[in-house]
Amino acid sequence: ETPVMALKNLGVPIRHVFSCDVCQHARATIRANFPDGILYEDLTKRDNAKTPYCDLYVAGFPCQPFSAAGIKQGFFDRRGRGTLFFNVRDYIAQQRPKAFILENVKGLKTTKQGTYFEAVMESLKQLNEYSIHFSILDTHKHGVPHHRSRCYFVGIRKDVDTGAFAYPEPIACPPLEAFLEPRPREPAVAVPPASQGTALRNVTNCLRKLRREGSDPLEEPFVMDCDSSSYRAGTSYNISPCLTVGRQHGHWVTNRGRRFLKTEMMRLQGMDPTAFKVAVSENQLGRQLGNTMSVNVLERLLCRLLPAAGMVPRDCVLHDRWADGSAVRDLAATRSLQFAEGFAKQFA
Repeated sequence: ETPVMALKNLGVPIRHVFSCDVCQHARATIRANFPDGILYEDLTKRDNAKTPYCDLYVAGFPCQPFSAAGIKQGFFDRRGRGTLFFNVRDYIAQQRPKAFILENVKGLKTTKQGTYFEAVMESLKQLNEYSIHFSILDTHKHGVPHHRSRCYFVGIRKDVDTGAFAYPEPIACPPLEAFLEPRPREPAVAVPPASQGTALRNVTNCLRKLRREGSDPLEEPFVMDCDSSSYRAGTSYNISPCLTVGRQHGHWVTNRGRRFLKTEMMRLQGMDPTAFKVAVSENQLGRQLGNTMSVNVLERLLCRLLPAAGMVPRDCVLHDRWADGSAVRDLAATRSLQFAEGFAKQFA
């Protein structure tokens, strides 16, 4: 429920009306951290005519049918995930929220030469009473060193639209070190254990290559997608590759000699781990962190969307904490601190 986190960061009074997730582990996280409101289990079985109204509706329809990491079946996804967009649209048509934000992977724009993207855009435009905006936003261009390009559709109901909405402009990317736990005094382990064959091979090759190029990977913060196949196992300097469901164990950080910790992965999604109650296993939390929206991107979007949709008083100025660096300083201050509540043991 990163939209709730973003709204709370802005200091906006909110009432959380409902959530929906088909995954039992995601629902456990929602119950622990956002107990208010109705929690639906299945979007396809929810009667949107009876679902409560909300002013702001935020949804991320399943990305796998359009993802570069998948087989790009689009609306014809064998598991039926591609058509869930139309269930999301049905809520908008039935309840007419003042504004909505819909998120999906960048691949939606290009899958099948853009035909799925055009179908989504045309379907939203056919709602008729909304001004529709679209942009691709990358988390690392909005205050967090994490490569995560996502499609963001914004709709504002025309009767409340002030015409002032614009997507946030890119800002400088802060250093990765501000998001990582402090380095221990002891030397780094340097490589994964032998039991993680693919990761061990990739990291070993990566360290060798970086040293040949004149870098010192045990001192400098290079990050590697160590669980990828060798030909795709890229390395990034001072920035994280995209966190995904399939990388729930975390990418490898060369100057820490280990994978990302879950507290670090939370910061790389713009989240404060000290305000978060962990209700699932470490493995499940990693999957959730790879499947969520970045709080920093949502917060910067909402800074501009709420006034443009008349959802805050005209004299209310929402503060962009990511643009002035205060959000990064706040997250850096959480290093060496723990989750509000630790990992649950009952979930695998």
